[in-house]
Amino acid sequence: MTARERLIQEIGQVPDSLIEEVLNFLLFIKDRQQRNLTSDAEIQNLPSVSVLDRMGGVPQHLLSVGNLSDRDNRRAIIASRIKQSHQ
Repeated sequence: MTARERLIQEIGQVPDSLIEEVLNFLLFIKDRQQRNLTSDAEIQNLPSVSVLDRMGGVPQHLLSVGNLSDRDNRRAIIASRIKQSHQ
């Protein structure tokens, strides 16, 4: 016996008040599933944007400093800023 057949069999054995609750629950689940499908489709159609772009792009003040990809440069820049803030 399939789940659909079992559900129909059980529906035939319960009072109408319970039928209304089951119907409301079924409609709720259908609505939620439809919303999930819609939101999944919308997400797939969005252009791919990097996290940095979503945050407003590369901060310009960091670009003017120098080669921040080099660890030694970063250390020197951080050290000089710390010294400046404590003078």
